[in-house]
Amino acid sequence: MATFHIAVLGAGKVGGTLGSKWVAAGHTVTFGVRDLQSSDAQSLRSLGGSVTVGTVVDALSAAPQIVVMALPGGAMDEAITTYAAQLDGRVIIDVANRLGGGGPANSLSTFQERAPNARVYRAFNTYGFENFANPVYGGVQADMFYAGPEGDSQAQVEQLISEVGLRPMRLGGVDQFSTVDSLLGLWFTLARLHGRHLAFKVLTD
Repeated sequence: MATFHIAVLGAGKVGGTLGSKWVAAGHTVTFGVRDLQSSDAQSLRSLGGSVTVGTVVDALSAAPQIVVMALPGGAMDEAITTYAAQLDGRVIIDVANRLGGGGPANSLSTFQERAPNARVYRAFNTYGFENFANPVYGGVQADMFYAGPEGDSQAQVEQLISEVGLRPMRLGGVDQFSTVDSLLGLWFTLARLHGRHLAFKVLTD
């Protein structure tokens, strides 16, 4: 399998859990964080392997092949605008959910405006971090629904999904971001009823 240099922007539970899986798979991961002295940043340094923890500028300046946006949803517009030049042309996975604002949960429109040459994917936003830490349920591997452009970058994103332990299920191009996002509401509803360690599975003949 190919190995990549991945920049994970965000030091929270989602970004940290995903990054730890990719470090274990042999990738080089640079975490971009706001507070280098935070407990989250200290925990990331303890992962070992090919891990670097620095500022967002540090992470994007390290020439990553893939950028994972795991920032709080409310910080996405500012981050995309501030770092547009470094994001443009890269493979980007939008993990963040913009909740409570009345608009879409994803940041596709901002990417298209500020970084129009980026290849943007929507993935890892419909589950909690617990599901990335343990993606097997009664011996069955969960599915990860995602959307984004076809091509070489699609294979890269599917590899990263598989290395987290999930089966990649592409729903289509960027026009299907809203379909991916619709699963977030369903997951939240089910999680309130049955607990957070649950996921989705497609069954076919």
